[in-house]
Amino acid sequence: MEKLLSRFKYIIIILLALIMIYIFSTQYTNIREVVESKYNSQQQLVEKNILQTVNYINNAYKIAEQQLNGEMEEYSEQLVAKYRENPEVMNWDLDRVQNNFGGYDIYIVNKDLKIIKTTYEEDLGLDFSKFGSFATILRERMAGDKFEVDRIDISTQAGEIKKYSYMPSPDNQYLFELSVSIEDQYPSFHSLNLFKDATALTEEYELVEDIAFYSVEPVNHQVAKLRNSKKPYLNPDVPEFEEELAREAVLNNSLQENSKEIAGVHYSYRFFPALVSDKKTEQGWNSYVVGIVYNDQVMREEISGHRNLFAVNIVLLAALFASFIAIVVYLLKRFEHQAYHDKLTGLANRKYFVEEFKKLKEKADFAGNNIGLVFIDIDKFKTINDNHGHDIGDQVLKNIAFRMENNLKEKDLKARMGGDEFVIALADLSSKDKIIKVTKRLIKELKKPLIVNGEEIFINVSAGVSFYPDDSQELEALIKDADSAMYKAKREKKDIEISF
Repeated sequence: MEKLLSRFKYIIIILLALIMIYIFSTQYTNIREVVESKYNSQQQLVEKNILQTVNYINNAYKIAEQQLNGEMEEYSEQLVAKYRENPEVMNWDLDRVQNNFGGYDIYIVNKDLKIIKTTYEEDLGLDFSKFGSFATILRERMAGDKFEVDRIDISTQAGEIKKYSYMPSPDNQYLFELSVSIEDQYPSFHSLNLFKDATALTEEYELVEDIAFYSVEPVNHQVAKLRNSKKPYLNPDVPEFEEELAREAVLNNSLQENSKEIAGVHYSYRFFPALVSDKKTEQGWNSYVVGIVYNDQVMREEISGHRNLFAVNIVLLAALFASFIAIVVYLLKRFEHQAYHDKLTGLANRKYFVEEFKKLKEKADFAGNNIGLVFIDIDKFKTINDNHGHDIGDQVLKNIAFRMENNLKEKDLKARMGGDEFVIALADLSSKDKIIKVTKRLIKELKKPLIVNGEEIFINVSAGVSFYPDDSQELEALIKDADSAMYKAKREKKDIEISF
């Protein structure tokens, strides 16, 4: 029996290992299905919540519209009657008229589709002729003879939820427009905030990257994105990828799905119609789409975590192979680290810096931020080596690198380019002033005296700064500009010089 076991021990070990691998793999498959089911349920819950909010708000607005439509028509007829008595509209006292209209704003639009008189001063002079299909609608209304009212919608310029009505003058020379802020008329509507609910859902569920709202007009099906805090509040500059999904959601009145990879992260896009007009004759931005972006990386990372646990169990079971695998992994990581990092300081080397800078550019372009590229050189470093020895010089370089690591964010790229030259990429900063401020703070820290082997060493550094994307979009050009600025700072005995 012992001879049999001795002869076939490796086969037995392999068979046992295969059995355990099968058991663990089955467990892993089951866990993966559970994880996927969990995130699918979260997606359904998020979409159900946001659609319920949209429908609730829509129903509330419909009730308000029933009252407002009658008021707006009555006030519009009063303006027409006033015009018959006095057609010199520029002489009208609109503030006095407004006092009788319960807070409604009044606009008088001329034949050129310009607002020539209004109680809402911010819109005075607004030229509707530049508004594409909406300009065509206004011309038709001015040439007509009846009262027209739009559904409640968001104001492009003011960002408020408003309702508008239109009535032509009897001679079709002017268009009398009325508007009313829904939240001013109905203060309780302040609590009906789509953006607030969308933000809450985004914060509650890690897989939800973004929830956005899109408006699709019924004539040319142009798409605009609703924004909560930045003009224009209806932003027509929508990425083509999102625009197509929003348009198809309205045209087909059905869910539209697609996926996209950004900066190495996979995202799923689900766009579904929230409020779609049944009448193509209705004017304005009257069809709405909810677009939800899911970060697939969240689910993948959780599945990856279970997969790693599965791998650990396999490694523990296969004890005979554990040492070998550990050594191989260690050596691979060691070689990889050596290939991408400076041996003396532990900072990134030029190769790693170039690769990671590409990722920083993508993130900066996506977020609309700047990147500051700082070129740093230790002044008279050769003198330090000559006076104190190369060992001390190496300790100086290590200390400089340590200070960089401890005074900058982890996501900032820090690299030793060679000798006493260092390059830093300051990321996720919204302005050049912030980049310069961070650079000055860093230089101040780097210039502090060093204590090496009980000996105090005074150092000075010079730095040059260039900016992505203003100075260049190419890394080599940015390094060259920063290098030139650094040498200018050194010549002029400054700490920092900015590239122009």
